[in-house]
Amino acid sequence: MKLSLSDLLKKLRKYNQRNYLQFIFCMTFSVLLITSYAVMLYSTIVQQTLPVGGDSRKQVMMIFAIAIAGCLIFIMYAANLFLKYKSRETGVFLALGAKKKYLSQKLTIELLQLMIGCIAAGVILGIGLAFLIWQIFRLILVNLGEMSLGLTVEGIAIGLVFGLVSMIPVLFQLYNFVRRTDMMEILYHQHKSEPLRPATAKYGVSGIILLIAGILLGFVVPSIVSNTMGVLLPGIWSATYLLSLIGIYRIMTYTIMKSKRGRNPQKYYNDLIASNMMKFQGRQTVRNMCIIALLLSASLFACFYPPQLASSTNAIANSPADYELHYNHAEDEVDQQDLYRLAKKHDVKIKNYQEIIFSELLASGVERDWTDDGKLIEDYRKDHRLADFIDAATFNRETNNTLEIPQGHYYRVKGQEEAESFFEKDDDMDQVTNPVTKEAFPLKFKGIVRCQQLVSQGSRRYVLNDQDYQKVKTNLTQENQTKQILFNVADVEASYPFAQDVYQEFIEKASPKMAVYNTYDAYQSAKAKANNQDYGYDRKIELTPSNTGLMDDWKYYPAMKVLVENTFFQSVAVFFLVFIFVAIICLAAVGVISYTRSITIGLSNQQLFEDLRRLGANNHYIRKCVVSQLNKLFILPTVLASILIYGFTLLMFSTNDGQFTSNEMNALMMDSVLLILVILYQVIIYGVSFRKIKGILKI
Repeated sequence: MKLSLSDLLKKLRKYNQRNYLQFIFCMTFSVLLITSYAVMLYSTIVQQTLPVGGDSRKQVMMIFAIAIAGCLIFIMYAANLFLKYKSRETGVFLALGAKKKYLSQKLTIELLQLMIGCIAAGVILGIGLAFLIWQIFRLILVNLGEMSLGLTVEGIAIGLVFGLVSMIPVLFQLYNFVRRTDMMEILYHQHKSEPLRPATAKYGVSGIILLIAGILLGFVVPSIVSNTMGVLLPGIWSATYLLSLIGIYRIMTYTIMKSKRGRNPQKYYNDLIASNMMKFQGRQTVRNMCIIALLLSASLFACFYPPQLASSTNAIANSPADYELHYNHAEDEVDQQDLYRLAKKHDVKIKNYQEIIFSELLASGVERDWTDDGKLIEDYRKDHRLADFIDAATFNRETNNTLEIPQGHYYRVKGQEEAESFFEKDDDMDQVTNPVTKEAFPLKFKGIVRCQQLVSQGSRRYVLNDQDYQKVKTNLTQENQTKQILFNVADVEASYPFAQDVYQEFIEKASPKMAVYNTYDAYQSAKAKANNQDYGYDRKIELTPSNTGLMDDWKYYPAMKVLVENTFFQSVAVFFLVFIFVAIICLAAVGVISYTRSITIGLSNQQLFEDLRRLGANNHYIRKCVVSQLNKLFILPTVLASILIYGFTLLMFSTNDGQFTSNEMNALMMDSVLLILVILYQVIIYGVSFRKIKGILKI
């Protein structure tokens, strides 16, 4: 039977099905990951939740950029392997007289068909994966009620565009492959080595220095400059992080290409063959190790975010008061009678009931902001904002304290681990004004007093000398007072139904005046209206029990321990979803890239291992060579990514407020557990890869 050249190509495609499937899987998987990431990131619910310009959005976008770069390089790597597999048959056809132009056209059409099919399958499967994870998240992690993901055109378009853009470097590789004029070069392209230049110890040390310098320059220096010089470095300064990428590349290159015998020459000679195998494929190996390290870093960074978010409720959990409610004294809100009525209904025993009245006075302060050219401006205002004040006698009585305050001085009330922020200093206030009489009283900062139960979500609080307080609160009415209710219950966990009813009634009785955000200030709002000006914080918040944003945004949110514990995940569910999803996507990419590169070690060196066996090498020695290469491929990127992200997290905690709080320590402990799980994941991929290589090499 006569066979045409097209028939031979079809038979070869069927014969080399494994090579085709590898390329198809790699490209489809990459498009799938980016599409699912984009669909999730640009879904309606995520876009509505992640604040525009916020740190969380920037972090997710940064990881997205790393994932795009990693998947694009992975596709190029898979295409390079595919072309290496095609090199031998292409060279044979050329030797038999086939025209290069004909083979080029056939190979181009074949690759285009493969890539278009991969893109279509990747986009469809990516959409399905995003919705599958969303449904699993709804069922397992938390009940999200009627919340839906919300598919957007942007998410699908990004996955599609990524797939189409990834075709460009692949076609460029194909162009370079077919334009070779030397038939023997094409024939032996599969066995072509890609070594890098030998690396000295100085090269490796410079990598470590660049890695550390990039983090210090990109993260620490901007903080120091803004705090000491009042200057905000331009956005282009973030490019200093690129030094860390160069450092990672140098560290990987040194690990693969170092050739010094050192103090143990015998070990050097024992590992000579295995190390040279990696050196001959140095460029591919280093590139893959860098991608694995970056994706692992991105995954660990995403993994570490949920524990930091979860530990943010520790302040409420550690408060001496189980229940805290506050509102303007003039409001017809939940009072003692209502609370005891609901307690009786739910058989809850209330203990240590307290009612504290604060006076709302005008406090001076400093408004700090950055100009467009990155300079700090500080605007002192005598009527900066309303704040809550209490006298020392009442404070000591209600908190069992012994605070003594000289006349003309004040203490700032803060949480147990609350630190001073850059934009608001503890001693900013130097004057207080009665909003009714307009009489001003100069004051001096004496210090801070820690009292978690008196920290209000929507207002600053201060303690004054008794005599000063009596003078400054003259003629104040209930409109100028804040009422705070504190109490405990006999069994906190069993009081959840009671807490739900209290919350429901508190919201139902709240007037429209209470439907305001944390940043709202009644005095500044009235002042702006009187001057016919807009007040930026005069927005209304939706007061419904189903609004999970009230915990973070409502000025009068009642802090009830059992309610916070049971509804916290609902309020931050989308944040958890996004970062957990990102971590899963990056870990999946790491697993596939590591496994693919591991299998390549076995396939590309299969003939070499056969030759070693003929020269007398036993299975133990061959296994040792394989393990030596796998160790470098898996262990170094994992160790480097772990140290990098764990160190960066420690640096971030220390520079945020200059201290390690109990919240941060709890987060670090949870981060350590997650780090161990990620390492176990790498161990599993290592084991699966090693088992597959043993099957290929029959050892």
